[in-house]
Amino acid sequence: MSVFLERKEMFDQVLLLAEDEMRDPVGVFERFFSDYRLHECRFILWEMVQTCLTTENTEFESPEDRANLLMRYKDFERLLEACTLMLKKTEK
Repeated sequence: MSVFLERKEMFDQVLLLAEDEMRDPVGVFERFFSDYRLHECRFILWEMVQTCLTTENTEFESPEDRANLLMRYKDFERLLEACTLMLKKTEK
């Protein structure tokens, strides 16, 4: 079992953001999208999904596991789109 599932209470917290980033999470989006363009994020996500689905990987053996991965991919892609729109609105 994954350590993330075994220790839910620990991994259900914000672990990587500094205090100032927790006060201003929009700044995290701004820095992220100043380093990565939306098309690059789509490419990176797709490369990860494609690798998981096309290599010998016991985590994604069943059709249901692969379908769940694809659904999560689309969800992350929608999140990235929403982030870019939010940033564009705050810039105006």
